[in-house]
Amino acid sequence: MIKNILFDMGGVVFLQDTEEAFRRFRKAGINPDDYMGAYGQKDFFLDVETGKINAEEFCRRMSEVTGHTVSYEEAQQCWLGFIKEVPVSRLHNLLRLREHYHVCLLSNTNPFIMDFTRSNKFSPEGKPISHYFDTLFCSYEMHAYKPEAEIFLKALAHDGMKADETVFVDDSRKNICAAAALGIHGLLVPPDEDWAGSLDALLYRNEQ
Repeated sequence: MIKNILFDMGGVVFLQDTEEAFRRFRKAGINPDDYMGAYGQKDFFLDVETGKINAEEFCRRMSEVTGHTVSYEEAQQCWLGFIKEVPVSRLHNLLRLREHYHVCLLSNTNPFIMDFTRSNKFSPEGKPISHYFDTLFCSYEMHAYKPEAEIFLKALAHDGMKADETVFVDDSRKNICAAAALGIHGLLVPPDEDWAGSLDALLYRNEQ
């Protein structure tokens, strides 16, 4: 029986605009193709998402690459280009699910994005992302990164969850496969597409 649901963030909770983020980084003097892939980062972009460096060090490294001083606010504006829209319907579905399940975020992310999402600017309703989840599992705070097994195992252990009682919702096949290898049920959703119907159907099947 399913008791827990883990959600990816970009492309699942919020609609993602990779091209806008890349445009902002290019304008700041960074070639995003050198540091960011479809579902993961490289070099110091990866380091800030695994917690090896903090936001201040990221800005220093970005400044070295661009040849000019990059402030926290400037770096954050580049990262926030990824957030296209936060559909209220998805947030309401999260709250609906929390009435019956333990609902958590499990995301490869960084302090720039999470400082924003943890503020009341995140939701059109003026609520932080923590309002919609029981626990936030962020890669930079956990020092682990999808699709590594470690991040899933740490999340399960932290909240006392069992793999076979947990569903993971993500738009990356390799992340879903990594979770499945640990016995976690997976729901692969196309990026930005609504997952409510598919998830309800999966939960219903597991209740039979």
